[in-house]
Amino acid sequence: MVKYLLLILESIGLIYLVFNIFYITIYSFGAFFYKRTNFNIPIIKYNKFAVLIPAYKSDDIILNTVKESLLQSYDKKYFDIIVIGDSLLESTLDKLNSLDIKLFSVQFEISTKAKSLNTALALLPEIYDYCCILDVDNIMEIDFLRKLNVRLQNNEMVIQAHRVAKNINTSFAVLDGLSEEINNNIFRKGHIGLGVSSALIGSGFAIQYKYFKEILLSIESPVEDKELEIILLRDNYKILYESDAYVYDEKVASSSVFVNQRKRWIASQFYDFNKVFFDCIVELVVNKNFDFFDKAMQKILLPRVLLLAVSALSILTIFFATFSYAIVFIILFMFCCLSFFLGIPSKYYNLKTIKASLSLPKAVILMVFALLKSKGAANKKFIHTKHEFLDEIESNKSSEGNI
Repeated sequence: MVKYLLLILESIGLIYLVFNIFYITIYSFGAFFYKRTNFNIPIIKYNKFAVLIPAYKSDDIILNTVKESLLQSYDKKYFDIIVIGDSLLESTLDKLNSLDIKLFSVQFEISTKAKSLNTALALLPEIYDYCCILDVDNIMEIDFLRKLNVRLQNNEMVIQAHRVAKNINTSFAVLDGLSEEINNNIFRKGHIGLGVSSALIGSGFAIQYKYFKEILLSIESPVEDKELEIILLRDNYKILYESDAYVYDEKVASSSVFVNQRKRWIASQFYDFNKVFFDCIVELVVNKNFDFFDKAMQKILLPRVLLLAVSALSILTIFFATFSYAIVFIILFMFCCLSFFLGIPSKYYNLKTIKASLSLPKAVILMVFALLKSKGAANKKFIHTKHEFLDEIESNKSSEGNI
């Protein structure tokens, strides 16, 4: 009896591993079919953007973010920078008020990004075509809004831009940047290449103003981006992706911040999975909504660093399993590595990345720790990721063409 039970568990484990690696492999190769945008096409209209920046206790970096945001090459009359300052110092608010922006000061008993955004949207006039959502540490490249405007000439609903690392100052920052690029290749570029909706990240995206204002009223949880993504796909909207519109995002520089951030991400990944899973079956069968079904499948995928670790450890079966069984695990590991390598930009092929790879075992252990602590974390309270201004953007801008 025990023997058969172990056999069943082994089979389930193998099927789950095959599913994970098959999924990322298909979409990694799908990135080859992604078509780049021609930004020199005639412009029919100039959309007006509300660039929304929720800033929770971010006095140390919000001023720099705002000043950089005001440097956009897009005509100033077609965009406004709007800061929602949650629990900011009076001195910071005074400095922000001196800049050419719209500022809303808020303070909640329990803060969430959705609450801040809802407050701003309720107070803003109905003069915008699109909302562009930024995290407080995000820096838009100078042509960012111009590029988005080119892609949004036909009333498209939503588009995710390409987030890249703002800092690569520590091994964890390098690994975090690598992880995001791999995910960009699989879940955004690869998906679009195969005609499937891109994944939203939570910042660096633009969405139709009226729709966003209406939908966000029903969202109050700290995982607003995941709820928004589900609503968009259930409503059968295609989420686009623009690989050549860059937003610089601060990567985690320490192990403590890494655990805190991953705990929130993992919790949000499994948020309301049971309901979404059964809904996706109905959507696929009744409405032929494959995008929604695909999103539900993403919710049961292992985080990439854990998948790499599990597929690597599975090779140890060569010491106690049959030769054919061991070959299967070796092949799976090879495809896993290939899928990851396809998403790594050439600028990461250097000694700094090799040095950072030595921290992978520690990252795996911390990810397991985050997984164990993540249950219910994301949908019960807001988990704040501490940011600091790291002036490494210029060194990364020179590598944009390699991304």
